[in-house]
Amino acid sequence: MSVGSNIKKRRYELRMSQQELADAMGYKTRSTIAKIESGENDVSQKKLQKFAEVLDTTVESLILGYTASYQPATAQATAVFKKNKNAVIILAGGKTGRNSRNIPNQFIDVHGKPIIVHCMDAYQSHPSIDDIYVVCLKGWEDIVSAYAKQFGITKLKGLVPAGNCGVTSLKNGYTYIKDKYSPDDVVIIQEATRPMVNTETISKLLLACSEMGSATICHYMKDYVQFDVSGGYPEYLDRDKIVAVQSPEAHRFSLLDEVFKMAESNDHNLAESNCTMLMYNLGYDINFIEGDINNIKVEREEDIIKFSALRK
Repeated sequence: MSVGSNIKKRRYELRMSQQELADAMGYKTRSTIAKIESGENDVSQKKLQKFAEVLDTTVESLILGYTASYQPATAQATAVFKKNKNAVIILAGGKTGRNSRNIPNQFIDVHGKPIIVHCMDAYQSHPSIDDIYVVCLKGWEDIVSAYAKQFGITKLKGLVPAGNCGVTSLKNGYTYIKDKYSPDDVVIIQEATRPMVNTETISKLLLACSEMGSATICHYMKDYVQFDVSGGYPEYLDRDKIVAVQSPEAHRFSLLDEVFKMAESNDHNLAESNCTMLMYNLGYDINFIEGDINNIKVEREEDIIKFSALRK
């Protein structure tokens, strides 16, 4: 990895925004940090030493890279960069009939691990994630607990009964955990059937949420020519303006609390498949950030084959 990429990765690990790093480095705007992280601007040896001090690491680590398990060396640095807690709600309440294996997709074994464990692994290994909760399909609770013990998912803190759709499952999970966290803490919402979520995606999401209070991973549809045929005559859609909503998404607890209270006060029928659609239907602004094109959702048999090939 490049020096810029290593600086970016370490910044994510410390839960710093580009503006926070720019301020610590004495830069006027975050654009300088953005250019360094993208490789557009080089870093002098003198500046590299200061980056190492600000990021509480070594010059060698920024040049050669470092492992995700690297921790701040001093208590002072830990106190300076410690942010609010980040919890994850993994939605695993679905029971699809689209595969040919007579088992819910999230529990299908791929390369020696159930799909839900591939998903939990990403959050278990991410240094900025504190707790994991699973909203679970009825009857599978003991199995998920056994998976956690077998595969070392020590961050799993609770299992919650699923609802009848994505948003009701989320509400169950949120109600279960909301008293454990402060309004400025962050909750990530993750579908159990998107097992290609990775460290970079999680870090981008957390950073965007820290800056905007809410963010949703999406995929831009610019690679596809698309038409709206609902009116009887095909109408071309500008593919540069179309995104497909993915998972995960992240919101501050205060915002999620406000959303569910508004839904209740409006007698809104919680029928949406995800929180982003609920927020849209209630009139909230949506902050989209681009994710990984391989962040596929496992729904059909061909998706299982694709995931197996990607993971391999």
